[in-house]
Amino acid sequence: MRRKDRQLSDEDALEIVDDCEYATISLIDDEGEIFSIPISIVREDMSIFIHGARSGMKSELLKDGRDVTMVCVSYNHVPQPSQAEFEAIKDDGRALGSKIFTTEYKGAILKTKVYEVVDDERKIHALKILCEKYTPRYMSGFDTAIKASLDITRIYEFKIQSMSAKAKILH
Repeated sequence: MRRKDRQLSDEDALEIVDDCEYATISLIDDEGEIFSIPISIVREDMSIFIHGARSGMKSELLKDGRDVTMVCVSYNHVPQPSQAEFEAIKDDGRALGSKIFTTEYKGAILKTKVYEVVDDERKIHALKILCEKYTPRYMSGFDTAIKASLDITRIYEFKIQSMSAKAKILH
């Protein structure tokens, strides 16, 4: 990492994973092309779970043991200083670049290996924690939804191999 002053701990990286609204996974397809797709994720310990259909490019590419890079961003903000703050630094190029023409962020990059979850009990658990994250108000309908969708849903577990994270927060 070039900017060591922005580097975060592994604990911070996991917090970013937990707080992100979605992540993007990237991997190399069978023709050597990069395949990237945004996904909804949930983490448990050092594993991240996603769900998907039984067909399509994602299901074709997520083969057991395949290397996948995952990017999570939990915070992204362009500063909006007051006009007075802008006027105070408008002739200082360095200050403009670091306080106005910049972005605050928190992001993590994970190197993972992916595995399909085939055991129904583990699939249901992964779906439950996904739904608890994204649709907690509707968990009373979870069992009904599972009965209708378990057989047509794939669950993937991404085992974290390594991670890095960094942030830029203006003070």
